Amino acid sequence: MSRPVAVRKPASERRAEIMRAADAEFAANGLAGTRLEAIAARVGVSHPRIVQMFGSKRSLFLDVTHAAFDQIEAAFADAEPSLTGLGDAYRSLLQREPTIGLVMLQGYAAAADEPVREAVRERQLRLQEAIAGLTGADAMQVRTFFATGLVFTVSTLLELPDQRADAEWGAWLLRLAAPPGDSDSDSG
Repeated sequence: MSRPVAVRKPASERRAEIMRAADAEFAANGLAGTRLEAIAARVGVSHPRIVQMFGSKRSLFLDVTHAAFDQIEAAFADAEPSLTGLGDAYRSLLQREPTIGLVMLQGYAAAADEPVREAVRERQLRLQEAIAGLTGADAMQVRTFFATGLVFTVSTLLELPDQRADAEWGAWLLRLAAPPGDSDSDSG
């Protein structure tokens, strides 16, 4: 009896599978706690195959972190261009895809690693610029947005009670912080 011949997947498909598996592992365990062998086992490939495709665990972690920030930027680009509109889009994204927030938090937690710190810093600054550009918010308004976003992130990811109260408080705070002429600040 002959063995079935294994069909090789295209590299792009295999890469996407590894990224999904890495997303789950890094979200749960962070950079230091994740083993490439665990990612490989999820996908059914060898640990050396992951190294061949991504170079190192840190490089894979950074790819996953960049992908999370890319999804946040995409949600912002598709949202109503106001602080509350972006806040609502972010909260909805976290509810649909909780690993995005977890990976972002793991990126912050791994910031003792210099290359990770630089990459996360660059992405954080890029998000700040995007928010300012989309909404016309000044530096203090952007910081208020991020402070509120941290509450949303913690409340949503930890499934805290009173998430609705956190969302209402956040929306109220963002309306207060909204730039003059922002459609949300006028409806307060």
